[in-house]
Amino acid sequence: MYQSYLENSIKQSSKLHSLHNRLSLWRLVSAAAAAVAFYFGYTHGAFFYYLLSALSAACFVILVSWDIRLKKRLCDLADYQAVIHDYQARLGDGWKQFPVHGARYLEGRDAWAHDLDIFGKHSLYQYLCTACTVFGQDQLVYWLSQPQQPGTGSGDAAGSRKNSQQNADASSLHSRQQAVAELAQKTGFTLNFEAAARKLRAQSYDASKKLLDDFFDSLEQAPEKDVSFISRILMFAVPLFTIGSLLCYLLGIGRDASLACFSVSAMLQLTASFAGYWRNNKLLAPVYRMNQTAAPYRRLFALLLQESFESPYLQHLQHELSHSQDAFQELESICASVVTRHNAYAAFLLNSFFSYDFHCARRYLQWKKKYRTAVRAWMQAAGCAEALISLGVIARTKQAHTMPVVTDCKKPELSVTGLRHPLLKEAGAVGNDFAMPHHTCIITGSNMSGKTTFLRSIGVSLILAYAGGYCTALSLRVSRMAVCTSMRTADDINEGISTFYAELLHIQKIIETSKKQAPMIALIDEIYKGTNSKDRVFAAAETVKKLAKPYVLTMLTTHDLELCSMEEDAGVDAANYHFCEHYHKNQILFDYKIRKGKCTTANARYLLQMAGILDQDMDITVPMP
Repeated sequence: MYQSYLENSIKQSSKLHSLHNRLSLWRLVSAAAAAVAFYFGYTHGAFFYYLLSALSAACFVILVSWDIRLKKRLCDLADYQAVIHDYQARLGDGWKQFPVHGARYLEGRDAWAHDLDIFGKHSLYQYLCTACTVFGQDQLVYWLSQPQQPGTGSGDAAGSRKNSQQNADASSLHSRQQAVAELAQKTGFTLNFEAAARKLRAQSYDASKKLLDDFFDSLEQAPEKDVSFISRILMFAVPLFTIGSLLCYLLGIGRDASLACFSVSAMLQLTASFAGYWRNNKLLAPVYRMNQTAAPYRRLFALLLQESFESPYLQHLQHELSHSQDAFQELESICASVVTRHNAYAAFLLNSFFSYDFHCARRYLQWKKKYRTAVRAWMQAAGCAEALISLGVIARTKQAHTMPVVTDCKKPELSVTGLRHPLLKEAGAVGNDFAMPHHTCIITGSNMSGKTTFLRSIGVSLILAYAGGYCTALSLRVSRMAVCTSMRTADDINEGISTFYAELLHIQKIIETSKKQAPMIALIDEIYKGTNSKDRVFAAAETVKKLAKPYVLTMLTTHDLELCSMEEDAGVDAANYHFCEHYHKNQILFDYKIRKGKCTTANARYLLQMAGILDQDMDITVPMP
């Protein structure tokens, strides 16, 4: 599908390049004709040559305008092709080179953001994010950072407020899911929408953020007084007098007097523009910096308004943008005018003839007065659309995908079929069916058998479900609950924290969260791996008992088969699961399938032998408890 879109786009580019070459030739001819005709008109004083020069110049301007539009179309096609290449990259590992990876959002995050690779290089965010605007990137982060935490259901006022908030969150989530599902079916629209925003990636996030903040600050400042009536008359009357004097001089009508009038009026305008330069420059500086930003936003608004949507969320965004297109079209024009004044030669001529700076300032003041309160909401609406499109990326890149069913069940529940990790190549990913009727799941298995990946697949799928996006499974049914993890732990020399103590801090946070008596799921990988086996088994058992509550689901992996005996503990609703491997021609083979019961195989000695650490003829049979 993407290859077909790409080939059609390349064909269009080829035709436009051919047309561009022909236009360049005719543009040169018309410019030469205008110059020659003007020369003969000046030397012979004949009106006919001036008319011919004007017609040639008009033809040149038309050709230039056509060529500019043509170049813009070629740039748009290049952006469109870049978007398609990005989708093709997601079918392999090429997405790992995407420049937008969200590492900036990791600071201050809870453990799950690090453990589940939600943000940062080679992360879920890097795979999903198609947003080019600051608002779109921030909105996607916000949705991915909100694992739902339902209220306790108590009958007091606080509990009522929590239940009310929970209902609002559920309604918002359902509305997002509808919007994401609808956009996932509109491949043509989403490709065009992403391409329209592509130019905004030319600036870094920090630069774009500062630019927008400065622009909003200028809008929020009290509007300056508009130009007085007399000043407006002078702004139009003096340029007309200047141009009229010049025409009289060129046509030979009172040449001396007309030249004197032209010189005085032009100098008057230039002096006035110089006197007001600093004031006008301060007023127009934020607009000048918006030059490369206004046009892409206008196109995003236009695409959203032109499309037909059925989901309430998208219709709401369209309603938000009802007046945005005209406003940003005018802003784009103002930006182009302001950019022109930064060319020294153009500024000299335009201010001499038209009092150009004052007209730019007047136009911006009028625009600011009319639209200043709505601009931020419009740009945020475009960002929401970008984030919704990003949440549908999985549906456009994975054959196995589903929109999760998120229930409001008070009791935590989790059931999934065909579960895969979204960051694995689909061809090599193995789907797992899993339901959790018990509150504690103890997973054992050999090294590299798939335990950690399975845990991360569960966690990432929940994050996607609560964000309102697709996940890589055939079906997923889950209740709303907080997501807590303890997977990646490391020592900290500067803080004097050992690996074991670092993990202890993570699990302490999980236990503290469980005290809120709200539904939650705890995902713990290689529990207490930083201490000796005897202490590890004891500590792990006590932790499981501490988390054995009716509103907590606990999933943990371990190499300590002694923990599997907790399945028989009447005080802990636990069940054992495992991953296994088999051997063929001195190779370890995994099927990455989760099975009920505890593990009955181990591969550490085989790995040591394959690495040459153990002799090949040594007996490596491993007795299992």
